[in-house]
Amino acid sequence: MSYLTSTRHLVGVGLALLGLAAHFLGWLGAWWLPIVAGLYLAGVLLTPARTRTDVQLARESSIDDLSAELNRFVRGLRGKVPAELLTRTQGIAGQLQAILPRLGALEAQGDPNAFTVRQVITDYLPGTFHNYLNMPPALRSQASVQLGKSPDAVVAEQLDLLSHTLERVSADTVKGDADALAANGRFLKEKFGKPDLEL
Repeated sequence: MSYLTSTRHLVGVGLALLGLAAHFLGWLGAWWLPIVAGLYLAGVLLTPARTRTDVQLARESSIDDLSAELNRFVRGLRGKVPAELLTRTQGIAGQLQAILPRLGALEAQGDPNAFTVRQVITDYLPGTFHNYLNMPPALRSQASVQLGKSPDAVVAEQLDLLSHTLERVSADTVKGDADALAANGRFLKEKFGKPDLEL
């Protein structure tokens, strides 16, 4: 899918379509098929690949989109949920916003925590409120026989679980940074440190 949406493929398809148009106008003759294929290959081969900077900019844009999506979701809860649940959700949003600047680096390292962060924003957090918001407000604070507690309490527990998960993610991130800093210190010491004088 990433190739089908890549600039190289799109340029190749564009040139191939121009070749087909020329064929239908009768300009290419019997050699139209190899010419169209050649135009596609020319587009693919002559279009520069995405640079590391392009990939980084796309990743940063994606992270900005996640941040905006999170903010919109939290704003959308105002006036629809009790203050206690809104406060919990705002706390989770704060945890996520603190992690988001490191998300690109985590993804580049293949850290599974990066997937967790994305899923909390796009799936887990909205999913926690989906069925809850479909319930009549008058029933949300009443104990349910099926749940064994009120929907308010169930959502509060689920939000606490998400918060604890993000605490672990944040701790893992800090530990990873500390380990990298210590490793860099060892490297610099081995590379540039002066050996002790031997008497």
